[in-house]
Amino acid sequence: MRTKKLSLVVVPLLLTACSQQNVLQQDVYNNQYSCQQDWPLDLCEQESTEYSNGWGGRVLYMGPQYYKTIRKVRYLGNVVKASGRHSHQKPIISTNIRPNAKSTPIRGGFGYVNTTSSSAGG
Repeated sequence: MRTKKLSLVVVPLLLTACSQQNVLQQDVYNNQYSCQQDWPLDLCEQESTEYSNGWGGRVLYMGPQYYKTIRKVRYLGNVVKASGRHSHQKPIISTNIRPNAKSTPIRGGFGYVNTTSSSAGG
């Protein structure tokens, strides 16, 4: 009986953890400097927004895509970990990796070996 109770608790926790690993996030920054405090300069991409009337707008910076549970990416053969949380807005959430991205998100999970992180640039 005790085994059944344990599996009723463990299985939902494992399913939740696995589903969270497929969620990608991108931090949104008000300026390039804030983005650079978390990521190398090359990974901070400028995005422009336009107001609904087509005039004006503002410039935002986007960090690289990373999996929700691990803020690391592979960039130029190195593992780069975000060095802080300087974003000023809620992250953009998606489930698809951008095909033209400069970096690739690193997936964590069972048997994941934590590699040495480096902070290129900065």
